[in-house]
Amino acid sequence: MKPKKTNMATKTWEMMQCSREALGATCMQKIFSRGQSQINRYCSSPQHEDHQRNPLDRLHLLFSKLEEEGEKELVIAALNHLCSSVGYRIQEQQEIIPDKLTVEEECLDDYPEKVELDRLIAINAAPELVRRQGEQTCREIMETVTSYEEHCKKNGYK
Repeated sequence: MKPKKTNMATKTWEMMQCSREALGATCMQKIFSRGQSQINRYCSSPQHEDHQRNPLDRLHLLFSKLEEEGEKELVIAALNHLCSSVGYRIQEQQEIIPDKLTVEEECLDDYPEKVELDRLIAINAAPELVRRQGEQTCREIMETVTSYEEHCKKNGYK
């Protein structure tokens, strides 16, 4: 394994350039089934005349369109697939906000998610589906925990 390097790329074309430097142009050509000229276009700054939208930009566009169509879970599944190559999973950035008015309602909201998790396990569903449902169940439970914490603050509990 090579030593860890700090990568300063922030734009997708810079990421593509760094990839080409790390892997070599021939490897990039094989991965994308494209010729040298096309790989160079992917790696060029948008200021260049022959720049083209690279695969990272295209994935971003695809995921944005899917999310607009209500397919957020599909986007999450695709991102987790991509992240799995380096041993990661995606995680929500936003703060967990309860979606029910009371702690009791939040508690009741947890059950369907847990039941679905148990059902998937009982039918030997694909591990990725079970993992995804487990994460959804955890989100619901954290909404309940957050609701309870807010309730305690409001009522002066310690």
